[in-house]
Amino acid sequence: MRAKRFKVKIQNFDQTGQEFVKAWKMAEKGKDYEAGYDLVLAFPDLSWISKVLSPERVRIIQAIRDKKPESIRQLAKLLNRAQQNVQKDVQELAQLGIIELKKARKKGQKRESLQPEYNWDGFDIAV
Repeated sequence: MRAKRFKVKIQNFDQTGQEFVKAWKMAEKGKDYEAGYDLVLAFPDLSWISKVLSPERVRIIQAIRDKKPESIRQLAKLLNRAQQNVQKDVQELAQLGIIELKKARKKGQKRESLQPEYNWDGFDIAV
């Protein structure tokens, strides 16, 4: 089974537009533009990456990967952070595709909860 990886890169808007056209043409031919990556996130400068992958969000990713919490509430407790703040960070990471949120219901629970999952083998940052 091949490693599942994503890439975070810095490029200006002109480069993004040019790469979009190239990626579109490759997709029409049934080929991957960024071979070896399942997800590519491009940002205009380093400040964006520092927001997306802030120290607290990296802690979230590491906790999800290592501790495998059953809910966002449990994740917040593991991190000793307010659930509302963890919820916001988790939602944004999920929107970017860095983590996944699966609906889960523990035995005896009436409600489903969202279980965060990190399913990547690693990621690269390219400048």
